[in-house]
Amino acid sequence: MELFNIAEIKRPKGGGIEIKFFDRLKALERLADMTADEAADTALPFYRALENSANAIRKSDAGE
Repeated sequence: MELFNIAEIKRPKGGGIEIKFFDRLKALERLADMTADEAADTALPFYRALENSANAIRKSDAGE
């Protein structure tokens, strides 16, 4: 997996992973390109982890 667009990766004390990208739009385009190639199936677990993290943040912000 190419990691050239990633500026920083952190592991907070509470668990999980924080990833900062240099260019968010370009990073999303790269993820879309990776998921378009279903035969390789390399980006799907990463995309699901990002989606689960976003959902967890939404829930914590909503106070659930």
